[in-house]
Amino acid sequence: MKNFKLFISFMAALLVLSSFSAQAKSGDFGVVDLSKVVDNYTEAQKVSADLKVKETDIQKFLLDAQKKVKAAKTPLEKKNLEEKFGEEFNIKRKAFIKEQTEKWEKIENTIFAEIEELSKRKKFEMVFNKQSVIVGGTDITEELIKKLNQKAKK
Repeated sequence: MKNFKLFISFMAALLVLSSFSAQAKSGDFGVVDLSKVVDNYTEAQKVSADLKVKETDIQKFLLDAQKKVKAAKTPLEKKNLEEKFGEEFNIKRKAFIKEQTEKWEKIENTIFAEIEELSKRKKFEMVFNKQSVIVGGTDITEELIKKLNQKAKK
């Protein structure tokens, strides 16, 4: 989750900076606390909770597999169980990683699209991650969270 927040911060800054033309007038800029957005966006909370459940299921699978391997009566049976559970684990792990990536990309795209929409409506030249700004800017974090959660209800 922490790596995702850092990634979101970097990508938001990059997206917003690249979306404005060089001819933009000097003007106000927005700031967004992306960590707070992710923590308070209901869809991100749902994704996080869902992925935690699936991660717990994988951990339970591993513990059960270890018990069965330990209970094996012969070295051949142990080897066969290790191979079987190793293959199953790799399938589950790859599926989990794919799902995790897809879900967080969807959340990220939704957040960035809403940031861009807010920045255009407010006529900001740029929007920065709040952690990168010492002084200045108009904080749109709460408005962004409200908009994202309103759209999520629809």
